Amino acid sequence: MILILDFLNEHNLNLDKISEIFVNQGPGKISSIRNSIAIAKGIAFAKNIDLYGFLSKDITEKGLDQLVKTDKKNFTNINLIKPLYSS
Repeated sequence: MILILDFLNEHNLNLDKISEIFVNQGPGKISSIRNSIAIAKGIAFAKNIDLYGFLSKDITEKGLDQLVKTDKKNFTNINLIKPLYSS
């Protein structure tokens, strides 16, 4: 959590000003994906922030700029996030 708070401070961001979180659902190592989703869900729940999941391939196929501009209905909502683990 310290890394997240340091990142927010470095970029002059405040959790109270964030209205949505996007979290990578994988593929990836089980512990990394599980921890990332758990932290994102915890912050989203505590701050009542919208949480959306995406897959790594979405970034490479569409590019990050296009992914962020995409209508949110194309993202998986917090309650439906299903990690994709790799070995």
